[in-house]
Parts: sequence; structure tokens; C-alpha cells
Amino acid sequence: MHKKAYFFTLDAFIATSVIVIGIVLINLAHTNRPYEMQTAFLSQDVIDTASSIKVYEVSDNKYVNNSIENGNIKNPTNTILEQIGEFCYRNMNDTATNFTKEVFLKTIPSEYNFQLLIKNGSNILFNYTKGKDMETSRVLISSKNIIFGQINDSTMWGPYTSEVRTWQ
Repeated sequence: MHKKAYFFTLDAFIATSVIVIGIVLINLAHTNRPYEMQTAFLSQDVIDTASSIKVYEVSDNKYVNNSIENGNIKNPTNTILEQIGEFCYRNMNDTATNFTKEVFLKTIPSEYNFQLLIKNGSNILFNYTKGKDMETSRVLISSKNIIFGQINDSTMWGPYTSEVRTWQ
């Protein structure tokens, strides 16, 4: 009878060890990988949203309302990207930076990093980056769009390339 209890105890110990080792191996195999699809969707969603939402539709933002009232934003029917492009055309990069910061402040989740570039050919007219350095990222997703606009009846600006980069 004594040997039987010994074998049951040894059997229970081996079974518990196998279960614990299995759980540890499963946890070690699960790494914290960046979610490539979410990053890709975020990049495309940001550029689609910024190229379709009009400036006047962001009326809950005090900075945007003040910019309309003080004349920095001359055409509130511009889309967000068109307005940033117009700021670049008018050499108002500080205003473009503040506008971008205010508009995208609550849009980009904190676990993602974000960069908005406005280019005229290979010349970078505007560069806004939120978050850590993209060089350390394993996943970097970029989405592009062409923007242009009209200042008055006789003056147009663009076409510029707008590029949104997102990474984790």
C-alpha cells in the first residue's frame, strides 16, 4: 500500500510539472508584436479623415475657432489637409504645426506614433511628428494623398503630396 501512494504522489507531481512547464512555454512564445494591420488601418484612416473633414466641422476646437476669427484660416470649407497645405503655401509653418497638434491631439491613440509630411516634389514643406523615433520601430506604415487648393479666383497652390506615417 505504501508503494501505491508513492506512485500516485509522483504521478501528480509529474502532471503538475508538465502543466506548469506548458503554461510557461506558451507565455514565452507569445511576444509583444506590433499589430501591423491596425497600424495600416490607422494610417489610411487618418489620411482619409483629414482629406474629407472640413475645417468648420472641427468647431469644438477653440484653436480652430480662434484661427478662423483672427483670419489665419481664410476658407473654413477647406479640408484639414488642404488647410495645412495652405499654411505651408503661405509660409505659416508654426501655425500649421499648432493646427496639426490641436486637430490630431485626440485622434491618434497614445500607443501609436504619427508623422505628417507635406511635400512639393522632393522638398519637404512641413514635418510634424508625435511620439518616439520611428527608427526603432519594427512596423512603419505610410499612406499618401495629393492635395491642392485655391487662394482666390486667380491663385492656386499645389499640388502637394501629403503623407501620414504611423508606427508602434
